[in-house]
Amino acid sequence: MWSWPLNLLAKVAGLPLSGALAASVLTYRYMPNQMTLFPKETRQYDAKLLCELLNNCIAHQDNTAGRRIYLDEFEDTVVISNAGTFLPGDISEVLKPGYAAPYYLNQLLADAMMNFNMIETKQMGIRMVFNIQRQRYFPMPDYDLTKPKEVAVRVYGKVLEENYTRLLFGRDALDMETVFLLDCVQKRIPLETEQYKQLQKLGVIEGRRPNVFVSAGIADIVDERAQYIKNRAMDDDYYTQLIINYLRQYQRGRKSDFVNLLSSKLSDVLDEKQKENKVRNLLTNMRQDGIIERADGNQRTGYWVLTIDYKNPVK
Repeated sequence: MWSWPLNLLAKVAGLPLSGALAASVLTYRYMPNQMTLFPKETRQYDAKLLCELLNNCIAHQDNTAGRRIYLDEFEDTVVISNAGTFLPGDISEVLKPGYAAPYYLNQLLADAMMNFNMIETKQMGIRMVFNIQRQRYFPMPDYDLTKPKEVAVRVYGKVLEENYTRLLFGRDALDMETVFLLDCVQKRIPLETEQYKQLQKLGVIEGRRPNVFVSAGIADIVDERAQYIKNRAMDDDYYTQLIINYLRQYQRGRKSDFVNLLSSKLSDVLDEKQKENKVRNLLTNMRQDGIIERADGNQRTGYWVLTIDYKNPVK
């Protein structure tokens, strides 16, 4: 981990990156979608983004605290922190269209920095930082406001979730609020009910709260809906065949037996209840298709057996 205090940060704020910081900004390669054989190349961190954040720290620094501004570099992220408070209170407020910062903590200094084009206008600074990451198809910055009288922002220099990156690559028209919520999904940050419904309506997420992930919507974006549905059908056929093989070997089985059989093979994004529901739906479909039937008891506690047509494999 590298760390630069304020006296070094002041030299790079508003200027091209140089020295140790420039040397640390490596080229990063990643595949933005599945339609190309050639990876996209970009710098891990955008110079304009870092300078904007550093200059904002200077403009909002609480100089009475007697603390420095720090830039800490980790393997795939950079964390910039300063003494002070986050005036909007919540980052989602800043990303709303038309938001204007009420004031800068160091107003005279901020006005001078804007006159020299060191920072963006009050309405554009943080949103510009988020837009830079969005245009690079990278995760959004994380603001940590948990420590008293300190603001820290983490900037990512790598892709976290491939589906998220492909989604941004395929849908340039997504508004920033939606992109921010999708970023929460890829980072497993819980969504509120209305936020979940909003993304669900757009068809860009799958699963049920709290196990939500970016998945199905990507099929629409890269014209792979048919392949996506085909893959899901193949998965169900695979699970069905495992149940058939189980019943051919052991003659009968309860739903709990099939849950144990398939649990490790079902998607990790499903919780135990959702996996149980998946198995129940599989058994229902198999019964309707004439593959299995109940030997005794009810659907939950009774035994399932193969029908006459499926008891012996076709030779």
